[in-house]
This record gives sequence, C-alpha cells and structure tokens, in this order.
Amino acid sequence: MIDTRREQETPRSSDKRMLWIRDLDALRTEGTAATLDAEFGSEVAVAGLLDYADGAIRCSRVMVEVDAAGMYRYFLRLKLPAPQAQAPSQGTARGYIFPKGAVGELLALFSLFLEARLYLLSISHLASGPDTLPIKQEVRPLRGAFGPDLDRVVFAGTERNFATALGSFLDQIRSIPAEKHQAVAFATSHYARALRQIGLDEEMVFVRLVSAVESLAQGQPIPDDRVDGASLEQRLCLDRLSPDEREEITTSLRTRRTKARFVAFLQQFCIGFFDREPREPQRTQVTPETLGAVAKAVYDARSAYLHSGDPMYLSLRIHDRPGRHMDPFSGMTWQDRAFRRREKLPYADFFHRLIRHCLLAYIRALPPTG
Repeated sequence: MIDTRREQETPRSSDKRMLWIRDLDALRTEGTAATLDAEFGSEVAVAGLLDYADGAIRCSRVMVEVDAAGMYRYFLRLKLPAPQAQAPSQGTARGYIFPKGAVGELLALFSLFLEARLYLLSISHLASGPDTLPIKQEVRPLRGAFGPDLDRVVFAGTERNFATALGSFLDQIRSIPAEKHQAVAFATSHYARALRQIGLDEEMVFVRLVSAVESLAQGQPIPDDRVDGASLEQRLCLDRLSPDEREEITTSLRTRRTKARFVAFLQQFCIGFFDREPREPQRTQVTPETLGAVAKAVYDARSAYLHSGDPMYLSLRIHDRPGRHMDPFSGMTWQDRAFRRREKLPYADFFHRLIRHCLLAYIRALPPTG
C-alpha cells in the first residue's frame, strides 16, 4: 500500500478539503518545494495533455503502444508546497482522510471522468535542489481479465482525452462546498475500485457501486418520511444522555433507512440517463418505472452478500445481445437454491454507467462556493 504522507504535513482538523486542492492553494503563497511523480496504467488509450493550474498538475501518456501487461502507461506530476510548520493535528472522528493522498484522489476523479479503470504503478518523491535523487515506490496491482466482451463500456474504444473538459471537471470539484469533499472523495474512490473489480469479482463490483452511492446519500431526502429531516434535539432529550449514548443514537439515525435513501438517490439523479436507453424487449430493460425495484434488488443482494455470505443472482451475459440491461430469464435454479426474477441483478456494465451518471449529476447539483 502506498503511503503518500509527507513529514510535518498533517492538516489542521478544521480543513475538510481534498488534499490536492489544499496543495494548489498553498502553492500560491509558498511556492513549489518539491514534486511528486506518479506512473499509472490503463487498458484504454487516453490522448492529450492535462496542464492544470499553471502546471501544478500535469498528466499525459508516455507510451504509444501497450506494455507487456496490455496497458498504456501515463505520467502524472504534481508540484508540492513546502510543509507548513505547525503542531500536528490531533484529528477528529469525522476528520478528512484519503489513504492514497492527493495522487489517489486525482486518479479516482480521472477514473470517474474518463469512465476507465486506472492502476497506480509507481510514485516518486523529489525534493527541489540539484543534488537530490528521487525515492521511488512501485506497486504491483491486482488485475483481472479485460476486453470489450467482458465490459462493453469500460473497454470500449471510446475517444478519451485529458485535454478535453477534464480541467473544467477539476474546477467543478474545487468549487463544491468543503463539507462535501470527503463524501465525494469516498464516492469516486468506490466507483474507481468497482471498475478495477471487473474481471476479478463481479459481486464486488456491485458492493463498491452501492458504497459509492451511500457515500453521498446520507442526507438524501426520503419521500413520505415524516421523521426524515428532524434534528436529534427534536427527537430526543439529548441532554439526559451520556456521550457514548449520544454517539450510538447518532449512528443509528445516520444509517436509518439506508436502502430507501439509496433508491431515492438513484431516482432523483438518474434524470436524463434513460433518454437514449432502449425500452424493448421489456423483460431485459430497466426503465425509470422499474428502477426502484431493480435498485432494491441490488441493495438487498449487496446486504445479503456482506452480512450472511449469500451469493448474488447475476444476469447471465449473452454476448450477441448488446444494449440489454439484464438477461431475459424469469428466474434461476442453482443447485438447491431457487432465485426469483425480482432478485436478479442487471449487468454490471449497465449499473456502473447508471451510477456514474448519478454521481456526476450529484456533483453538478452541488451549489458552488464563492
């Protein structure tokens, strides 16, 4: 596991922004003290050069052809400010964290924007000065099978370009309220990790995609919920409770009706997704009218998988039927287990397209800061 922390860099507990954004703001006052170089790979080709914030973030492809592992290689360089001389933060229970640091944040955002899976391969730290040499850490990522027969979206030959709109997307992320940064960072990370599970474990693709939505849906309004939106003080006499009791109740209320919030989130932010999706044949297609039932099936399957180890009822892939959201069968008997039609999950490539659309719609809907 790559640890991208730097000495004396612990942020103040009150700062809720993403790490790469903090670095950009610090560069304006402190200047460049070092650079961080990262190499990453992908099975798809991405053209163009990202030159963002006056060269503070630069990214482009470094190989014309794929390497021996079947990946194109890319280079990412970040300018880093001088570490602030301040006392280490004591942290808080809800303080910002992203284990792979600014590089991990950016690669997750790139993955969401490009609709591609990206693999961190190495990272090097280089302090400023003529006599310094870089210290390089290499990563050997776990990869599964890949190809358009496995996923019609992620491995498609769609034109992808670092120079086209990615900078504007990063501007959009910088503009969202600081208190939303952690949720957006977690959501994009789960999405990126879901794509990397393709060809390895399709059940984990669904697990990660549900987690991506849950990261953002904690405050999602639930239709016809009389309790939703009421404060803790309106529900309970909190002054009579101990701190541990308050924390237990807060956690319980935070996770209340999580399935309903998951479904409501997809129904709210799917607007526009189904406009170009085929509706026939009816038994294989998800529509706005059936999305609620399909979302419940996905959530229930994820929960049963995590809590009791039950296998998911995954749609059988039929390679000569592109455009379908799930297989046409009304049920399945597997050994002694009979699965009903309402338990069937759609194809992973349909579901991760839907989740990506909803994540981007959520980000666009956030009010920009001043």
